[in-house]
Amino acid sequence: MRMQVQTDSHASITVEQRPRRGRRYWLRLGCFFWSLVIPAMLCLPVAAGVLTVTSLVYMPCRTSGRTPSDYGPYRWEQITIPAHSGGTFEGYLVHGTNSATVIFPPATSGDRGARLKEARVLMQRGYNVLTFDSRRCAGLGPLSLGHGEVQEVGDVLDYLRSRNDIDMDRVGIHGFSSAGATAIMAAARYPSLKAVVAEGGYADLDDLIHDYEQDMPLLVTPFRWSFRLTYRVIVGNSLDTLSPVDVIDQIGPRPVLLIYGSKESSLAGGRLQAEAATPHAELWVVPGAGHGNYIDVAPELYAERVVGFFDRALVDN
Repeated sequence: MRMQVQTDSHASITVEQRPRRGRRYWLRLGCFFWSLVIPAMLCLPVAAGVLTVTSLVYMPCRTSGRTPSDYGPYRWEQITIPAHSGGTFEGYLVHGTNSATVIFPPATSGDRGARLKEARVLMQRGYNVLTFDSRRCAGLGPLSLGHGEVQEVGDVLDYLRSRNDIDMDRVGIHGFSSAGATAIMAAARYPSLKAVVAEGGYADLDDLIHDYEQDMPLLVTPFRWSFRLTYRVIVGNSLDTLSPVDVIDQIGPRPVLLIYGSKESSLAGGRLQAEAATPHAELWVVPGAGHGNYIDVAPELYAERVVGFFDRALVDN
């Protein structure tokens, strides 16, 4: 619309007047805005679920470069363990003097040297200690975050049976984080594991996501759906299998020691597992510790609790 404005000098100036924007205009603009925002709100959590699972299961090998010799003058050998799924795992077998053996499965993508610091407390007390590479270090495909790795513990047990210097009635397992979950699930499957120490593991991986769903359903629900679907596509089994709390009661009367830090987010899951496995499980909460630094926060008490537990279960009997 154009209109003329008369000035004092009697000259006429043409001014363009914009039409007024009514409710229909703003309604259309709002619909257009939300048509972009809502798909983005759904797509971003879905993409986040895919990326999270992919980054976890394809985590590159974390090479420590450590050997038992870095922790003392121990007698040890490098070993090769045949894998049930094909291929082999490299490992270390430290020879002790008390005829008991403790297996240290790798956490996530760790190598055979990653947990030697914790294993040293048992090596110092005369235990045989066996550590081995994760499947990422062995080049055997994606991680399964605990469940598929149970079969690898079975491969280690088969290897130990093939030796004539191992007492299979005195074998325990010690796992941290995802390997803590593996240790629980492996003990539930393999009765030859006579004692279990599990540090900082999840009780049910799916529940860790579900806990946030009530607060942020629009974000967490598509993320959880994407996470579950991506895990099934890559790994080949359901996320429901990652639930140590569902099987921990099958371990008894064999003993279980659960170790968590007081500052650890998964401590609530540790309490659930201890309750589910009562009276055969004990929970030690390390004051001031977070995820994985238990031995640093309380080195003497850590050695006392872990060694004492395995002594009672594997040596004194």
